Amino acid sequence: MKLLKLSAMTFLLATMVACLPDNDSDYEKIVERDNRLLKDYLDRNGINAIENPLGFFYQKVETNDVGNQIVNNDVVGIYYEIKTTDGQLIDSYLDENKKPRLYKHNDGGLVPRVINFASGIAKEGETLMIYSPSYLAYQQYSFEQLINENSNLVIKVKYAQVFDNDEIKIMEREIIEDYLADSDLKDFEVTENGIFIKIIGEGEGEKAAATGDVVAFEFELKQLGEDIAISKTNNNSPITAKVGEQGNLDFLNQVLKDRKAEQEIEVYVPSHLAFGGSTQVFPFAIRRDLFLRGALGTGARPYEPIYFKAKIKEVR
Repeated sequence: MKLLKLSAMTFLLATMVACLPDNDSDYEKIVERDNRLLKDYLDRNGINAIENPLGFFYQKVETNDVGNQIVNNDVVGIYYEIKTTDGQLIDSYLDENKKPRLYKHNDGGLVPRVINFASGIAKEGETLMIYSPSYLAYQQYSFEQLINENSNLVIKVKYAQVFDNDEIKIMEREIIEDYLADSDLKDFEVTENGIFIKIIGEGEGEKAAATGDVVAFEFELKQLGEDIAISKTNNNSPITAKVGEQGNLDFLNQVLKDRKAEQEIEVYVPSHLAFGGSTQVFPFAIRRDLFLRGALGTGARPYEPIYFKAKIKEVR
């Protein structure tokens, strides 16, 4: 078992791979049903919305003529609220005192896909009301009491800002610094590329890990500030990694180098040195479920720091 670098973007041709219709005829029936129900909803509520050729409807409720047009491969920060046409709240993130949530505007960039599709008709600072058929949202996927199958959606989205790579790095560093200060966590050193690392103990023996050495270690990896592990080793079952190996996550080569047996490390890592810009998922609560179903390549969220804790068992 290894911690491997995953591709920057996991392409989702459908929102939930396990929930696709069995054939084209079934899909056409879903499209016809969703379109009919969505148009009925708009008519019944007197909503005058523009129809997009992809199948969703939208209104621009806040415009910004001087904002930059959102284009393919932009990293976009948004605030949003997702409800069903029946009024059931699925997710809400509207507090603009908080940092926006980010995704990449390209194929596979976001679940539900309709928010991503609508990015191309928005400018920075604009707010859209989006009326989406289920086939552009969660399709036949359901999750506990939060999401029902075949739910048409009403989504409010503020496309707040487009971020470049340097801005993302600065934002993630601020997130880590604020977290350490708020949690009164001290004695972390910061590397040139923004890794916060704390080394516990002198270690045993003369052998310090160098490029090409194999290190056995136990670990736990989490999203910053969360309790549930994204990944971890079983009790007394360390994994191994060769220092400097190309397939490792970028940060791993750096934090394992110079380590000795019995040392422990705690590390806070910006996303560009870990899992990068994987597919974003709203609400966050369904990400692990999609990961376990095989619809996502990683359980880590994009453009957010991670926490990594490890104990070195052997260097050879």
